[in-house]
Amino acid sequence: MSVESFHEEYRKLFNALAAQYLVSDYVTERTKVLFILESPHVQELKHGAPVSGPSGSSMSRHLFGDRFAHLPLGVIVKKNIDEKLLRPSLDRVGLMNVCQIPLQATAYADAALTAQHTPFFATLAAVRTASGATTFTDPRKQAVQQIIMGSIRRKLAKLTEQELYIVPCGRFAQSFFRLAAVSSPAWTVIDDVPHPSYNNWSKPQYAAAIDRVKLACADQVASQP
Repeated sequence: MSVESFHEEYRKLFNALAAQYLVSDYVTERTKVLFILESPHVQELKHGAPVSGPSGSSMSRHLFGDRFAHLPLGVIVKKNIDEKLLRPSLDRVGLMNVCQIPLQATAYADAALTAQHTPFFATLAAVRTASGATTFTDPRKQAVQQIIMGSIRRKLAKLTEQELYIVPCGRFAQSFFRLAAVSSPAWTVIDDVPHPSYNNWSKPQYAAAIDRVKLACADQVASQP
């Protein structure tokens, strides 16, 4: 099959899965620091927001201090927006997943579903773990990459007039941010920030990058969420 054929087939699957498994981004006109993450997993599906599990807790701890480490960033950003709490420290934080449905089959907890579409879920996993690869020869991978890239490109294009710090977290997000090729003079991109999983934000080799994030969020760090 050609890339075009796989693209058509996989687009329909993406749309079908999104009807039940899509996790919304949280970005408003008040957002000043936009964190771009990879994709949702189990906790994100449960809470309905990006980084709603341990990775989100790590982000909260680094941005707001140890006393907020039990509150995943996605959970409190969602609550702030949904309930219109207008807390300045949270109003300025935006969360966006490159892919709004899970890329890992285990997140779906539906063995029949993943077995029915084994090649598709295997392709999602392969693209996810490609360590920032930007070129694929496999038409399945090309199709998945094109679909995901098109989605984040459209989302970013809506924000080009908004003054933002853009923080792509991890190789996957960084790769797709580059592939999307959307830029704006209103944006400041903070490079080399790892994904917050596996306690990466606390590792010495990433300290300089995390310091840049903290500087961008300085007024949030000084405020109570």
